[in-house]
Amino acid sequence: MSHNNYIDLFLNKEFRTQLIATYETNKIDRSFDVNEINSQLRELFAWITSQVNKQKLYSNRKPSFDSIKPKELARCILEIANMGLSINPYDKEAYLFIHWESHCEQVFPTVQIGIQGMNQFYGACSKIKSTNFSVVHEGDQFEWYGENTPPRFIHSYTTDGNAIVAAFSVITFTDGTFYCSYIGTSEIQSIISDKTHMADDAGISAWVNFTSRCVRNVILRRTFNSLANLLGLLPNNRSINDSGVVVKVEQQTPNVPQTKSFTEESVSDEDFAALLANQLEQ
Repeated sequence: MSHNNYIDLFLNKEFRTQLIATYETNKIDRSFDVNEINSQLRELFAWITSQVNKQKLYSNRKPSFDSIKPKELARCILEIANMGLSINPYDKEAYLFIHWESHCEQVFPTVQIGIQGMNQFYGACSKIKSTNFSVVHEGDQFEWYGENTPPRFIHSYTTDGNAIVAAFSVITFTDGTFYCSYIGTSEIQSIISDKTHMADDAGISAWVNFTSRCVRNVILRRTFNSLANLLGLLPNNRSINDSGVVVKVEQQTPNVPQTKSFTEESVSDEDFAALLANQLEQ
């Protein structure tokens, strides 16, 4: 049975071995065993297949994962492993996106770090002692003192149902200094209005039902994007641009062990690839 290019990548043993070797030398020294990596890889490729089918179902003219060169997809997957994050999109540590480059008329994948991945980097950074990301409701006591001093904030649970008027972060470093970030009322109201409107149109309810958590994630992400390059949270030659995309990728091929043993599973990789291909044919 013939496969799409990305399914061929799933079956590529050399790529699989390189992926495992990359995890063994990842940025935050995080350990995944072989079975867990293989499981994550299956989840990722099942998710990619669902995205390809979704494009076909809605006759969407946007770029699709089945139009990406395998080497580019492999590069991004290895980039996630190099950072030490899970490649399973449902773990919310890192995500793959695709975009069209008009100057060369090609489709490329990109990597964005998810909220859970950012928390992994915060926890692994030896310079950071603690983090705090909070939302301010109407009726809370709040005074902003600038980037180097934690704000005065007194929250009452009686205000939880009130409108969100601000959000802030406090990063406490091990040397006793602070990095604080703040989003004011007008921007908060604009963000919430735009996101809830999009949720209404797209049928996505997170911003409607979990507004406080979503706003908290906004300040968390914004703070991470500011500190990632400053503190060197990512591997060498990696940085984050204004859109939160990991850029300046210079893939380094790790030393691949001469031998690797893979535990037999109830469903072989070949059979799993065939299942993915069958889903595309439906």
